[in-house]
Amino acid sequence: MKKQLLIVGLALTAGLVSCKKDEITPSTTPLKTTYTIDFEDVSIPSKGYLDSISGGLLSHDVNFENQYIFDKDDKYWYFSKGFAVSKVINVDTAGFGNMYATFAGKGADNSKNYLVSTDNSIIKLPASVQLVSMAITNTTYAALSMKHGDDFAKKFTGKDKDFLKVWVKGYASGKVKDSLEVYLANFQFTDSTQNFIQKEWKTIDLSKFVAIDSLNFKLESSDMSGKWMNTPEYFTVDNIKFTK
Repeated sequence: MKKQLLIVGLALTAGLVSCKKDEITPSTTPLKTTYTIDFEDVSIPSKGYLDSISGGLLSHDVNFENQYIFDKDDKYWYFSKGFAVSKVINVDTAGFGNMYATFAGKGADNSKNYLVSTDNSIIKLPASVQLVSMAITNTTYAALSMKHGDDFAKKFTGKDKDFLKVWVKGYASGKVKDSLEVYLANFQFTDSTQNFIQKEWKTIDLSKFVAIDSLNFKLESSDMSGKWMNTPEYFTVDNIKFTK
């Protein structure tokens, strides 16, 4: 009997040693590195922004769409879609002439450069990239329009339950895999003290977007004329973090 107990005890001891050894076996999964695209390496002309980028802005194989086209009727070039890089500091001037300024008054984490985005802009991603997060806020142009109203758009009020939000959609092979909504202004609260127009940079979690090849940003506003949005269709982006 003692001999049998000894054999069982040795077997259990061997099992415990074996489990402990398995727990400390190093992982064979390669460690990934986190990167931040902060646009600080982009050279910006003296006017304070870069809105003409042939082929789009490329950083770490991530492509930020840019369309700068010629208006045949009015005979001028203009930034029509995608992203422009800016370092403009102006939180006071209303109107279209100040469309390249962030309402935060600086880049995220007190940096100089940031992106200005249009409605329906697109970021194209290589397969090796896993998104982590990004910072987002309003342009001064959109924020002051919502705050005071202008010739084209209304002043936001709690009575009208006004809002401006951006839908962030992750695509793979042309199909939406997942999405999230981010409010840039929200006057829908029962407690009016909670109503807001976003001023500071807001960090949003992008880790839910797995195995995607592009991000699309679509603005939605309560202030519409038929199918057309009256609120200025711009927002700003900075500090895009990802692993690979």
